[in-house]
Amino acid sequence: MRSVPKEEARKMQLGKSFKKLNLLQKTILAILFVLLMIVSFPIVLILIAGLLPTITVMYTDKHNYDKQIIVGCFNIAGVFFYLFGVINKFSEKGSFNMVDDISMLIVMLGMAAVGMFIYNELPNLYVYFKKANYQKRIEKINKRLNKLAEDWGIDINNISLESKD
Repeated sequence: MRSVPKEEARKMQLGKSFKKLNLLQKTILAILFVLLMIVSFPIVLILIAGLLPTITVMYTDKHNYDKQIIVGCFNIAGVFFYLFGVINKFSEKGSFNMVDDISMLIVMLGMAAVGMFIYNELPNLYVYFKKANYQKRIEKINKRLNKLAEDWGIDINNISLESKD
């Protein structure tokens, strides 16, 4: 028997439960989904306009889950504040005004750019700090070697080279 990863098993289970529905139940679910989108059109409009970078990353990098999560979380953080503005003033005109406002779009889409920047640059920062840490350790070891050489009065490097022969 072949072992299936948890995520794949979950997707298979979701597919099985949806396949168990008959045609009438599937049609009712589709109609309810469309009605929900129509009723909450201002929210859907802000979500679609604001989450374009996340949708793009999900489409282009299907197997890079870390990138999807980081960009998606930062993008949702940018959209979150404006989503509450739409919920407080629930009207289509208000949502169109929000989407037309360039500063709001810059914040919503810019947060996804911040997530992308963090995804691309965090490994480089980690390497930089690790390299600095290792340089400090090497300097500390060299200081110890110099102190030992002063205490013993002989060149430790020559002894180590002679013992290798």
